[in-house]
Amino acid sequence: MSNHDDLTHTLSQELEDRAHAMDGSTLHLTDVQGRARSIRRRRTAAAVAGVAAVVAVIVPVATLAGRSGGNPAPAPAPTTQSVTPTPPEGSQPPPGVLDVSDLPTGAAPRMEYVTDGRVLHQIDGSTVDISTVYPVSSFVVLADGTHLWLTRDNQGNAYVEVQDAEGTLQDPVRAGGDLSVNSAHTVGAWVRPDGQVMVWNAGATEPLEYESPVGATDEMRMGPVLGDHCGAPEDSCEVYVNVSDPNADPSWQPWLVDVNDTAPYLDGTYLILQDATEGGLSIGYRKLTDFGSCSVLLGGGEFQGFDTCKHTLSSFSPDGGLILGDPAYHDGIGNGEIAMYDLESNLLFERHSTAKSQAFYPSAEWEDSSHVLAPVFQDGQWAVVRIASDGSMEYAVPPVAGQDVDNPFVLATGAPSVGD
Repeated sequence: MSNHDDLTHTLSQELEDRAHAMDGSTLHLTDVQGRARSIRRRRTAAAVAGVAAVVAVIVPVATLAGRSGGNPAPAPAPTTQSVTPTPPEGSQPPPGVLDVSDLPTGAAPRMEYVTDGRVLHQIDGSTVDISTVYPVSSFVVLADGTHLWLTRDNQGNAYVEVQDAEGTLQDPVRAGGDLSVNSAHTVGAWVRPDGQVMVWNAGATEPLEYESPVGATDEMRMGPVLGDHCGAPEDSCEVYVNVSDPNADPSWQPWLVDVNDTAPYLDGTYLILQDATEGGLSIGYRKLTDFGSCSVLLGGGEFQGFDTCKHTLSSFSPDGGLILGDPAYHDGIGNGEIAMYDLESNLLFERHSTAKSQAFYPSAEWEDSSHVLAPVFQDGQWAVVRIASDGSMEYAVPPVAGQDVDNPFVLATGAPSVGD
């Protein structure tokens, strides 16, 4: 082969290779779904940003002619300009590490969220000012568009302010520290400081005092809500409240409120009932110590479930097939660990904050059946991070400057219904 042929082949190959380098590739967050059991008891990194590297190659006319079958005179040696390819936007941290300092940016959250306690960000990208008496600290969205806003005054007292689908706000009423909602988003619930469970059914105009109060203490946390409607004699509505009593042994006890009774819930020997599905699965704490905890997944029939002292089993995905895990020992300003399990006890991934990253998040909510969203703080910035069941991460809301004790993001409580 002549020198001219060698040159033609070399440049042709280089041009083809560089053309291939210009092809973008899209890496998506993998959707891994667990298999939900039918057991009833009582119920992408980002597209490589379309950033194809700009390649400047000065190709001699002789080469182009040679590729088309011509026979030109020898050309001078080609001149090439060395270009450093533009790196893709963001990257994934090493496996197992919770580091959100340089993630790719993905789609906006597919659920509502609030910023600074006063601005609602809707799914279509629009924003609405919130005119509650007090700033919003958590909220629930019902299927008919009603919003249950949990707000707090300057002294930290909690209130529920209900806003119907037309935008009409009711006066604040005293509440405990959190809200709960059923999987269909047709029933929202909270507990008053006196232990009275309150429910709001989609389409209602007033809250309902549901059955008799639980044994009130200074600390009561909402558990799951099961059933599609509460209040009528035929309704199979169950509302769970976890009650703390430091003078009792054990110090935590879940209560069940339904049409039959209000009483301590003893099934499963739970200390705290975290979540439950309409199909009969439930998760919660069975052991709490000063150094950690142990959680269990229970079902029924032949379903064996599993327990773990490695993570807290926190909540089910909307389809009931996956379980979100957070630290077994909660301490400090927020959570520095996140994980996911399937129903067969397989750990799909886990990520930990490190001495270098020092990332943490106060809570996480399911966005769909294989992704959660979490407000994460790191290096003086807050971001809403989407985390997939394969452990990959991306920004759903890019980082903004902020203080570690002042999370600007409030995500809607309760995963969207399957099919939303």
